[in-house]
Amino acid sequence: MKKTFVLLFVIAFSLLSRAQSINFSQYFYNEGSLRMDVFQCGDADSSHYVFERFIIEPYFGGSKVNLIDPFNFGTNRVKVIDAQTNTIIYTRGYKPLFREWQTTNEATNMERCYEESVSLPRPINAAYVILEIRNVNGAFEEVFSKLYEPEEMFNSTEQRYVFPVQNILVNGMPDSKVDVVILPEGYTAAEMSQFQQDCQNLVNVFSQHEPFASHLNDFNFRAVLAPSEESGVDIPGTHTWVRTILNSHFYTFYIDRYCTTRDFFSVKDVAANAPYDQIYILVNSSQYGGGGLYNFYSMSTAGNMSSSSVIVHEFGHAFAGLGDEYAEEGSPLSALFNLNVEPWQPNLTTLVDFGSKWADLVTPGTPIPTPNSSQYGNTVGAFEGGGYLATGIYRPQIHCMMRDYYPFCAVCNRTIEAVIEAHSDSLVTATPAYLQPETSLSVRPNPATAFIDVFVGQEGGQAEIIDMNGNTVMSVLLNNKVNRIGIGDLPRGMYLLRANGETRKFVKQ
Repeated sequence: MKKTFVLLFVIAFSLLSRAQSINFSQYFYNEGSLRMDVFQCGDADSSHYVFERFIIEPYFGGSKVNLIDPFNFGTNRVKVIDAQTNTIIYTRGYKPLFREWQTTNEATNMERCYEESVSLPRPINAAYVILEIRNVNGAFEEVFSKLYEPEEMFNSTEQRYVFPVQNILVNGMPDSKVDVVILPEGYTAAEMSQFQQDCQNLVNVFSQHEPFASHLNDFNFRAVLAPSEESGVDIPGTHTWVRTILNSHFYTFYIDRYCTTRDFFSVKDVAANAPYDQIYILVNSSQYGGGGLYNFYSMSTAGNMSSSSVIVHEFGHAFAGLGDEYAEEGSPLSALFNLNVEPWQPNLTTLVDFGSKWADLVTPGTPIPTPNSSQYGNTVGAFEGGGYLATGIYRPQIHCMMRDYYPFCAVCNRTIEAVIEAHSDSLVTATPAYLQPETSLSVRPNPATAFIDVFVGQEGGQAEIIDMNGNTVMSVLLNNKVNRIGIGDLPRGMYLLRANGETRKFVKQ
């Protein structure tokens, strides 16, 4: 792919041209990855994170050049900051299943906890792993931070599942390719040969759909031969329950075709047998359905006549952050969109800032919005209907893989090719405008127990810790840009830290 094409893409997404300056070997080990497992708990209106563990795993499948994510995609983002220098050294957007659950009626009546896990190259030195959530106005907000200390005795290296790995198609080293690990769901030991054939069929599907067909040599596909006790998948609608390794099920959020798993720790445990950028779960079922969550996982059944289209459609979600372009009356997922801001999905627009999306691909004279008529059948425009809504959200073309299983539209094609490029060992010399410099005051970890690290823009000054009654409970001189303050004697609760005219909240556990 020509680099000029990618630069045109990133300019279309309002990116600032600036070479990424993160030196991989300065901050990360050449081999292995760090995984952080957490639970996200809450209801429709609020949530919080509970830390579970750090795990050091044997492989990292991502680019060692493009460490700062060049795309403003996802409902969530992981950000890694070197604890000594307060330097951002890694970012990646994603979308967990919990965010969709928050839109359901169930979430208005009860709380749930969902497993969430992020993987990153293994840091050499102490680093903060930070989780951010996109707010209703479209901006990421820091909601959780945990200090990774390399010498901490409870950083586990135990590999829960060890299974053979079969190379299906390998074209190069993991740091220069898109690495897809294929996991079996509901295949018994006796059915592993069928799973391997289904994996080959999956690769054949990619070889028949553009733009993947033209870039197949930019991909590696590996399969983990992980058997289940029983064959099939849970189908709650027919009271079908089987013992499978990933605990997947249809009827997610009571949608019959929506097949997902909440057992994400098991997904990551099985995937850890191979290097990966993307996780694809093949379900041993003939029922129609699947699911795709951006930089989380793709899932589809292997035995349905529509499987080839579902495979590509769901991968569009998980790999390139593409949104559904159809309308579906009553879908709770429509609540994910605020019509007063631009959606983060690259193929959807509210026309609030159409110039930041695909306006550069629209032929002059094409009306915006664009009439949904045969006159514009092959035209790039802004056609109303998408994101599960019939009005208020617009898609690039009348037909697309993300709407009705037609070939990908021009915007989706462009996005996929740019994401492929960002997974390579070629530097994407653009950093997004959304990744703002660190604020002059930050407090981590949050929640905290024994200490907080206070990061300030310049040395000097004084920090005050204030309780929720407005009482100053501690005053500390800030002698350095990074200041560690012991808070072990403070009672549990919410506090404010005030320094240099700015205020930040933190929780003492």
